[in-house]
Amino acid sequence: MALINTFATGNANKAAELLAEGYIQHNLAYGTGRDAFVGSVSYLASAPVKTTVNNIRAFEDGDKVFLQTVYNFAGAGEQVAFDIFRFDADGKIAEHWDVMETIAEKDTWQNQNSKF
Repeated sequence: MALINTFATGNANKAAELLAEGYIQHNLAYGTGRDAFVGSVSYLASAPVKTTVNNIRAFEDGDKVFLQTVYNFAGAGEQVAFDIFRFDADGKIAEHWDVMETIAEKDTWQNQNSKF
């Protein structure tokens, strides 16, 4: 959770501290490697609209952590994400996968169950 919160805080140093040197990114919208992630944090910190992060829940299973989070990247609109992070033996984040979906306008919902 500390890593994804860097999107909102803009703390690129914290992001670099949490990531393994050979960090692998599976989200095709982002470059792979620690420097690419840190660059994304710095870019969002410079945006005129602040990024928001709302962690809904987290689960841990061995070396993996699963998060359900609502993001609003630089005011682009809310998206719900299911993130998976793999940690290495040193406790650094070594790999990331995610699935993201834009949250539809409430008047288009076919039920009132929400995303959570």
